[in-house]
Amino acid sequence: MTNEVLKKVLEEKRAAKRREEAAAEARKAAALSLPDVSEAHREYVNALHESLRYGGQDRRRNAEKLRAAYVEALAEAGYSEEDFLPRVLCPLCNDTGISDGTLCKCTREALVRALGIACDISPEGFALSDFDPADVKGSQAQHLAKLYGRMSAYAEKFPDVNRNVIVCTGKTGTGKTMLATALARTLIRGGHSALVMSATAFNSLMLKCHTSPYSEREGILADVLTAELLVIDDLGTEPRYNNVTCEYLLLVLEERGSKHLSTVVTTNLSPERILQVYNERIYSRLFDKRRSLTLSFDGDDLRLV
Repeated sequence: MTNEVLKKVLEEKRAAKRREEAAAEARKAAALSLPDVSEAHREYVNALHESLRYGGQDRRRNAEKLRAAYVEALAEAGYSEEDFLPRVLCPLCNDTGISDGTLCKCTREALVRALGIACDISPEGFALSDFDPADVKGSQAQHLAKLYGRMSAYAEKFPDVNRNVIVCTGKTGTGKTMLATALARTLIRGGHSALVMSATAFNSLMLKCHTSPYSEREGILADVLTAELLVIDDLGTEPRYNNVTCEYLLLVLEERGSKHLSTVVTTNLSPERILQVYNERIYSRLFDKRRSLTLSFDGDDLRLV
Protein backbone atom coordinates (compact mmCIF):
# COMPACT_ATOMS: atom_id res chain seq x y z
CA MET A 1 0.00 0.00 0.00
CA THR A 2 2.79 2.42 0.91
CA ASN A 3 4.54 1.86 -2.41
CA GLU A 4 1.34 2.52 -4.32
CA VAL A 5 0.74 5.78 -2.47
CA LEU A 6 4.38 6.83 -2.99
CA LYS A 7 4.12 6.00 -6.68
CA LYS A 8 1.10 8.30 -6.98
CA VAL A 9 2.91 11.07 -5.09
CA LEU A 10 5.92 10.88 -7.42
CA GLU A 11 3.67 10.72 -10.49
CA GLU A 12 1.84 13.83 -9.34
CA LYS A 13 5.17 15.62 -8.80
CA ARG A 14 6.29 14.71 -12.31
CA ALA A 15 2.93 15.79 -13.71
CA ALA A 16 3.12 19.10 -11.82
CA LYS A 17 6.63 19.65 -13.19
CA ARG A 18 5.41 19.03 -16.76
CA ARG A 19 2.48 21.40 -16.21
CA GLU A 20 4.83 24.13 -15.01
CA GLU A 21 7.17 23.58 -17.96
CA ALA A 22 4.20 23.93 -20.30
CA ALA A 23 3.05 27.05 -18.45
CA ALA A 24 6.51 28.58 -18.83
CA GLU A 25 6.43 27.91 -22.56
CA ALA A 26 2.96 29.44 -22.73
CA ARG A 27 4.18 32.59 -20.95
CA LYS A 28 7.07 32.89 -23.41
CA ALA A 29 4.78 32.40 -26.39
CA ALA A 30 2.40 35.04 -25.06
CA ALA A 31 5.22 37.54 -24.63
CA LEU A 32 6.71 36.88 -28.07
CA SER A 33 3.31 37.31 -29.66
CA LEU A 34 3.50 41.03 -28.82
CA PRO A 35 4.89 42.99 -31.80
CA ASP A 36 7.36 45.15 -29.87
CA VAL A 37 8.73 42.22 -27.90
CA SER A 38 8.87 39.99 -30.97
CA GLU A 39 10.78 42.57 -33.02
CA ALA A 40 13.25 43.28 -30.19
CA HIS A 41 13.79 39.55 -29.70
CA ARG A 42 14.33 38.96 -33.43
CA GLU A 43 16.90 41.75 -33.68
CA TYR A 44 18.74 40.51 -30.57
CA VAL A 45 18.84 36.89 -31.77
CA ASN A 46 20.14 37.91 -35.20
CA ALA A 47 22.83 40.08 -33.67
CA LEU A 48 23.82 37.34 -31.25
CA HIS A 49 24.17 34.82 -34.09
CA GLU A 50 26.35 37.24 -36.05
CA SER A 51 28.62 37.90 -33.06
CA LEU A 52 29.02 34.19 -32.43
CA ARG A 53 29.62 33.37 -36.09
CA TYR A 54 31.95 36.18 -37.09
CA GLY A 55 33.20 37.47 -33.76
CA GLY A 56 34.47 40.97 -33.28
CA GLN A 57 34.10 43.45 -30.45
CA ASP A 58 31.68 45.66 -32.34
CA ARG A 59 29.31 42.78 -33.03
CA ARG A 60 29.40 41.68 -29.35
CA ARG A 61 28.65 45.23 -28.20
CA ASN A 62 25.77 45.45 -30.66
CA ALA A 63 24.35 42.13 -29.43
CA GLU A 64 24.57 43.32 -25.83
CA LYS A 65 22.84 46.59 -26.77
CA LEU A 66 20.01 44.77 -28.54
CA ARG A 67 19.67 42.33 -25.66
CA ALA A 68 19.19 45.29 -23.30
CA ALA A 69 16.52 46.62 -25.66
CA TYR A 70 14.82 43.23 -25.69
CA VAL A 71 14.82 43.03 -21.88
CA GLU A 72 13.39 46.55 -21.72
CA ALA A 73 10.64 45.61 -24.17
CA LEU A 74 9.81 42.61 -22.00
CA ALA A 75 9.62 44.80 -18.90
CA GLU A 76 7.35 47.31 -20.62
CA ALA A 77 5.03 44.41 -21.47
CA GLY A 78 5.08 43.16 -17.87
CA TYR A 79 7.48 40.25 -18.39
CA SER A 80 11.01 39.23 -17.52
CA GLU A 81 13.19 36.41 -18.82
CA GLU A 82 12.67 34.60 -15.52
CA ASP A 83 9.01 34.24 -16.48
CA PHE A 84 10.05 31.87 -19.24
CA LEU A 85 11.68 29.44 -16.82
CA PRO A 86 9.59 26.78 -15.01
CA ARG A 87 8.91 27.90 -11.45
CA VAL A 88 10.57 25.57 -8.97
CA LEU A 89 8.73 24.94 -5.70
CA CYS A 90 11.48 22.86 -4.11
CA PRO A 91 15.08 23.92 -4.82
CA LEU A 92 16.40 20.81 -3.05
CA CYS A 93 15.13 18.38 -5.69
CA ASN A 94 14.14 20.76 -8.50
CA ASP A 95 10.62 19.33 -8.14
CA THR A 96 11.72 15.81 -9.13
CA GLY A 97 10.95 14.39 -5.68
CA ILE A 98 14.44 12.91 -5.34
CA SER A 99 17.43 14.61 -3.73
CA ASP A 100 20.87 12.97 -3.46
CA GLY A 101 19.39 9.64 -4.43
CA THR A 102 16.76 9.60 -1.68
CA LEU A 103 13.26 10.98 -1.18
CA CYS A 104 13.35 14.72 -0.83
CA LYS A 105 11.86 16.39 2.22
CA CYS A 106 9.04 17.77 0.07
CA THR A 107 8.23 14.25 -1.14
CA ARG A 108 8.21 12.81 2.38
CA GLU A 109 5.82 15.54 3.49
CA ALA A 110 3.57 14.90 0.49
CA LEU A 111 3.72 11.17 1.20
CA VAL A 112 2.56 11.68 4.79
CA ARG A 113 -0.36 13.80 3.62
CA ALA A 114 -1.28 11.25 0.95
CA LEU A 115 -1.03 8.37 3.42
CA GLY A 116 -3.32 10.23 5.80
CA ILE A 117 -5.91 10.49 3.04
CA ALA A 118 -5.47 6.93 1.78
CA CYS A 119 -5.58 5.48 5.29
CA ASP A 120 -8.30 7.87 6.49
CA ILE A 121 -6.18 8.93 9.46
CA SER A 122 -5.11 12.55 9.71
CA PRO A 123 -1.38 12.85 10.49
CA GLU A 124 -2.43 15.61 12.86
CA GLY A 125 -3.79 14.53 16.20
CA PHE A 126 -2.80 12.37 19.13
CA ALA A 127 0.34 10.30 18.50
CA LEU A 128 2.58 8.28 20.80
CA SER A 129 4.82 11.26 21.56
CA ASP A 130 1.81 13.24 22.81
CA PHE A 131 1.12 10.92 25.73
CA ASP A 132 1.59 12.56 29.13
CA PRO A 133 1.01 10.48 32.28
CA ALA A 134 -0.07 13.66 34.03
CA ASP A 135 -3.18 13.70 31.84
CA VAL A 136 -4.31 10.32 33.18
CA LYS A 137 -6.40 10.35 36.32
CA GLY A 138 -6.30 7.48 38.73
CA SER A 139 -3.72 4.77 39.28
CA GLN A 140 -3.24 3.71 35.65
CA ALA A 141 -0.86 6.49 34.62
CA GLN A 142 2.33 4.57 35.36
CA HIS A 143 1.08 1.41 33.68
CA LEU A 144 0.02 3.31 30.53
CA ALA A 145 3.36 5.13 30.48
CA LYS A 146 5.14 1.76 30.22
CA LEU A 147 2.86 0.64 27.41
CA TYR A 148 3.38 3.87 25.48
CA GLY A 149 7.10 3.52 26.02
CA ARG A 150 7.09 0.03 24.55
CA MET A 151 5.07 1.14 21.54
CA SER A 152 7.32 4.17 21.00
CA ALA A 153 10.32 1.84 20.86
CA TYR A 154 8.35 -0.38 18.47
CA ALA A 155 7.60 2.58 16.19
CA GLU A 156 11.26 3.66 16.15
CA LYS A 157 12.33 0.23 14.88
CA PHE A 158 9.42 -0.17 12.47
CA PRO A 159 9.26 -1.98 10.10
CA ASP A 160 12.29 -3.93 11.34
CA VAL A 161 10.42 -5.45 14.28
CA ASN A 162 10.54 -9.00 15.64
CA ARG A 163 6.88 -9.14 16.68
CA ASN A 164 4.40 -8.41 13.91
CA VAL A 165 1.26 -9.22 15.90
CA ILE A 166 0.25 -7.13 18.91
CA VAL A 167 -2.83 -8.02 20.95
CA CYS A 168 -4.15 -5.37 23.35
CA THR A 169 -6.45 -6.92 25.94
CA GLY A 170 -8.38 -5.35 28.79
CA LYS A 171 -11.70 -4.02 29.92
CA THR A 172 -13.64 -1.31 28.13
CA GLY A 173 -12.20 2.18 28.40
CA THR A 174 -8.68 1.27 29.52
CA GLY A 175 -6.94 2.94 26.58
CA LYS A 176 -6.48 0.14 24.06
CA THR A 177 -7.96 1.93 21.06
CA MET A 178 -6.21 5.19 21.84
CA LEU A 179 -2.82 3.49 22.01
CA ALA A 180 -3.40 1.53 18.79
CA THR A 181 -4.56 4.64 16.94
CA ALA A 182 -1.64 6.66 18.31
CA LEU A 183 0.73 3.99 16.98
CA ALA A 184 -0.96 4.13 13.57
CA ARG A 185 -0.72 7.91 13.43
CA THR A 186 2.93 7.83 14.50
CA LEU A 187 3.77 5.41 11.71
CA ILE A 188 1.91 7.49 9.13
CA ARG A 189 3.97 10.49 10.21
CA GLY A 190 7.01 8.34 9.54
CA GLY A 191 5.88 7.55 6.01
CA HIS A 192 4.30 4.14 6.64
CA SER A 193 0.77 3.06 5.74
CA ALA A 194 -1.56 2.19 8.61
CA LEU A 195 -5.24 1.25 8.61
CA VAL A 196 -7.51 1.36 11.66
CA MET A 197 -10.78 -0.56 11.34
CA SER A 198 -13.37 -1.61 13.85
CA ALA A 199 -13.88 -5.35 13.99
CA THR A 200 -17.40 -4.77 12.67
CA ALA A 201 -16.14 -2.77 9.67
CA PHE A 202 -13.45 -5.39 9.02
CA ASN A 203 -16.02 -8.16 9.19
CA SER A 204 -18.35 -6.29 6.83
CA LEU A 205 -15.52 -5.84 4.36
CA MET A 206 -14.79 -9.55 4.52
CA LEU A 207 -18.46 -10.32 3.90
CA LYS A 208 -18.42 -8.00 0.89
CA CYS A 209 -15.37 -9.84 -0.41
CA HIS A 210 -17.01 -13.22 0.17
CA THR A 211 -20.15 -12.26 -1.74
CA SER A 212 -18.36 -10.50 -4.62
CA PRO A 213 -17.21 -12.04 -7.91
CA TYR A 214 -13.76 -13.58 -7.77
CA SER A 215 -12.43 -10.94 -10.16
CA GLU A 216 -13.22 -8.21 -7.61
CA ARG A 217 -11.96 -9.88 -4.43
CA GLU A 218 -8.31 -8.99 -4.82
CA GLY A 219 -9.14 -5.31 -5.07
CA ILE A 220 -11.42 -5.44 -2.02
CA LEU A 221 -8.73 -7.07 0.10
CA ALA A 222 -5.80 -5.07 -1.29
CA ASP A 223 -5.48 -2.48 1.47
CA VAL A 224 -5.91 -4.82 4.45
CA LEU A 225 -3.36 -7.20 2.94
CA THR A 226 -0.74 -4.59 2.05
CA ALA A 227 -0.93 -1.82 4.69
CA GLU A 228 2.23 -1.88 6.77
CA LEU A 229 0.09 -1.74 9.91
CA LEU A 230 -3.48 -2.96 10.28
CA VAL A 231 -5.43 -2.27 13.45
CA ILE A 232 -8.56 -4.37 14.06
CA ASP A 233 -10.29 -2.63 16.92
CA ASP A 234 -12.63 -4.27 19.42
CA LEU A 235 -12.41 -7.84 18.19
CA GLY A 236 -15.31 -9.86 19.53
CA THR A 237 -18.00 -7.22 19.04
CA GLU A 238 -18.59 -8.04 15.37
CA PRO A 239 -21.52 -10.22 14.23
CA ARG A 240 -20.72 -13.79 13.24
CA TYR A 241 -21.09 -14.82 9.62
CA ASN A 242 -20.69 -18.45 8.63
CA ASN A 243 -17.71 -19.07 6.35
CA VAL A 244 -16.63 -15.45 6.77
CA THR A 245 -15.80 -14.21 10.26
CA CYS A 246 -13.24 -16.81 11.31
CA GLU A 247 -12.18 -17.86 7.85
CA TYR A 248 -11.28 -14.41 6.55
CA LEU A 249 -9.72 -13.27 9.81
CA LEU A 250 -7.43 -16.28 9.62
CA LEU A 251 -6.71 -15.57 5.96
CA VAL A 252 -5.72 -11.96 6.67
CA LEU A 253 -3.55 -12.92 9.65
CA GLU A 254 -1.76 -15.59 7.62
CA GLU A 255 -1.25 -13.40 4.56
CA ARG A 256 0.03 -10.47 6.57
CA GLY A 257 2.25 -12.72 8.66
CA SER A 258 3.83 -14.24 5.56
CA LYS A 259 4.72 -10.71 4.38
CA HIS A 260 5.97 -9.70 7.83
CA LEU A 261 3.37 -6.93 8.02
CA SER A 262 2.23 -5.82 11.45
CA THR A 263 -1.27 -6.36 12.82
CA VAL A 264 -2.67 -4.92 16.04
CA VAL A 265 -5.82 -6.36 17.57
CA THR A 266 -7.64 -4.72 20.47
CA THR A 267 -10.22 -6.72 22.38
CA ASN A 268 -12.14 -6.92 25.62
CA LEU A 269 -11.85 -10.71 25.43
CA SER A 270 -9.28 -12.66 27.40
CA PRO A 271 -6.97 -15.02 25.48
CA GLU A 272 -8.97 -17.95 26.84
CA ARG A 273 -12.20 -16.41 25.61
CA ILE A 274 -10.72 -15.74 22.17
CA LEU A 275 -9.88 -19.44 21.93
CA GLN A 276 -13.50 -20.29 22.74
CA VAL A 277 -15.12 -17.69 20.46
CA TYR A 278 -12.87 -18.20 17.43
CA ASN A 279 -10.68 -21.27 16.95
CA GLU A 280 -7.27 -22.72 17.71
CA ARG A 281 -5.71 -21.54 14.47
CA ILE A 282 -6.65 -17.90 15.06
CA TYR A 283 -5.63 -18.19 18.70
CA SER A 284 -2.27 -19.63 17.64
CA ARG A 285 -1.55 -16.75 15.28
CA LEU A 286 -2.58 -14.09 17.76
CA PHE A 287 -0.61 -15.49 20.67
CA ASP A 288 2.40 -17.13 19.02
CA LYS A 289 5.18 -16.26 21.49
CA ARG A 290 7.78 -16.17 18.74
CA ARG A 291 6.11 -13.39 16.74
CA SER A 292 3.35 -11.93 18.91
CA LEU A 293 3.21 -9.45 21.77
CA THR A 294 0.36 -9.24 24.26
CA LEU A 295 -0.28 -5.95 26.07
CA SER A 296 -2.62 -6.14 29.06
CA PHE A 297 -4.51 -2.97 29.97
CA ASP A 298 -5.37 -2.93 33.65
CA GLY A 299 -7.64 -0.69 35.68
CA ASP A 300 -11.04 0.87 35.33
CA ASP A 301 -12.77 2.70 32.51
CA LEU A 302 -10.78 5.94 32.10
CA ARG A 303 -13.86 7.69 30.78
CA LEU A 304 -15.50 7.32 34.18
CA VAL A 305 -12.50 8.30 36.31
